[in-house]
Amino acid sequence: MIKTLKIFFILLVFFVGIKSVSATTISPAVIDVNLDPGKSAVYEIKLYNETENDLILDGVIEKFIPRGDQGEVEVLPPDVSDISVTWIKLPVNSLILKPGDIISVPIVVSIPGTADVGGYYLAVMWESSSAPSTGGNQAKITSRVGVLILLNVDGDVDNGLEIIDFDLKKNSNFYTNLPIEFTAKFRNIGNTHQRPGGAVIIKDFLGRTSEVISYNSQNSAILPNTTRVFNFWWGKDNTNGVITLLMNQFNNFAIGKFSARAVVDYGDGQELSSDEIYFWVFPWKLILVVLLLFIFVISIGKKIKKKI
Repeated sequence: MIKTLKIFFILLVFFVGIKSVSATTISPAVIDVNLDPGKSAVYEIKLYNETENDLILDGVIEKFIPRGDQGEVEVLPPDVSDISVTWIKLPVNSLILKPGDIISVPIVVSIPGTADVGGYYLAVMWESSSAPSTGGNQAKITSRVGVLILLNVDGDVDNGLEIIDFDLKKNSNFYTNLPIEFTAKFRNIGNTHQRPGGAVIIKDFLGRTSEVISYNSQNSAILPNTTRVFNFWWGKDNTNGVITLLMNQFNNFAIGKFSARAVVDYGDGQELSSDEIYFWVFPWKLILVVLLLFIFVISIGKKIKKKI
């Protein structure tokens, strides 16, 4: 259980760049594999020893499953009943890495001709331990790192995806200033992972497009039978203090009734669109200041005119 939890936190959010720990760095963090049944391919990972000691590295193929709706994963111990674990081979599964060394290790992926189409989710895990000291007889376990394999067996896959929810993050449809945060929750109802793209389209009360906000720039994936939440913002956050708040309302000026709709691209050219949501923006503080300045200027002008 402790080992599983440790791996869970190492791979907390798994669709970003290189993952680092105190002993070993590994890259890439994720490998996408798309192969037809009966085909094979070779991929490469890099391991880097960040310590000042020799490291003994042992590799093993395991599975992973999603946890939560923010991209967290949990790596599970090997399960011999799942034959997909045998589709990945490590020609080199044990090595010694000198301090500061970087080594490339091949990964061979071979799909049997009888494999079912769809997604399979595996992890190539490396357990590193420092070499025993001269007077010692045991190695000290220091870390486990891994590369996640998102394997798609090509064929007649089901690219099912649905929008569960698209709404404003706050439970309010009235705002005095930007930024405004939106949240969208998607569910993968297909049999392979999806990397949705698209945008949130914001329009004013006249139907003119005010903003187009792209999302999932990191190309994050949603695994089958799971949900994932994406958050995105209209405008920049700069509201510390009265002056910066007023400047933010000026620089990100918006007023009136707006609508927002999420458009999603996924799979093989498929699209989804959410229902529209509506909200109001009224920067009353900025308007009040402008009105007071206007009154002040008018009053000064009248006083000057009287003196003349």
